[in-house]
Amino acid sequence: MAEQLSTEKHDMILGAARKRFAYYGFSKVTMDEIAADVGMGKASLYYYFPTKESLFHEVIKHESEQFFSGINSMLTEKIPACKMFRSYAGKRLEHFRTLVNLRALSLQQSAETRISFLELYKDFHKQEVEILQQIFQLGKKNGEFSVTNPQQTAEVILQMFYGSRAWFFKVRENSLNEETYNEMESAMKSMIEIIINGISKRK
Repeated sequence: MAEQLSTEKHDMILGAARKRFAYYGFSKVTMDEIAADVGMGKASLYYYFPTKESLFHEVIKHESEQFFSGINSMLTEKIPACKMFRSYAGKRLEHFRTLVNLRALSLQQSAETRISFLELYKDFHKQEVEILQQIFQLGKKNGEFSVTNPQQTAEVILQMFYGSRAWFFKVRENSLNEETYNEMESAMKSMIEIIINGISKRK
């Protein structure tokens, strides 16, 4: 029972923190405010999360876990690889939008936060490569894709995604409004179709 209560409180804190970070940004949120939101003292909050940075890190980690949970569920569906790839790209863009709303990509993070995020990024990248590799292997197996090295293809395509996202983010000076997001979504859809046409097996 105690363990269950601890887990519930942990989830309550993450939910409250996520709302605060999304609305105000990391720098303007205080641990006092988050503690008040969940009806607990700040000392109790520090029992779960010793610093605001560690709480922010956990919020982003949770969002990533939710993203991969949805993707892994999709991988079990019996759908064409090209449809799976399009769905993955759409979910990935939504995840990026969440990170922007949470200010997780802000360049004004502390050195400690940036180091912490680098580790999350490396793990995220590794999981993305594995997922894309599975999609391309499936496409190769069922005759949809002409791919000689699924892992290398996954790495190259991820680099293309990173480049596209970085371009939009830099041009818009680290801010992403609804209009810009729609532009990026349109560009991403075009990129996906170009990729699919390029790796599709010729009949």
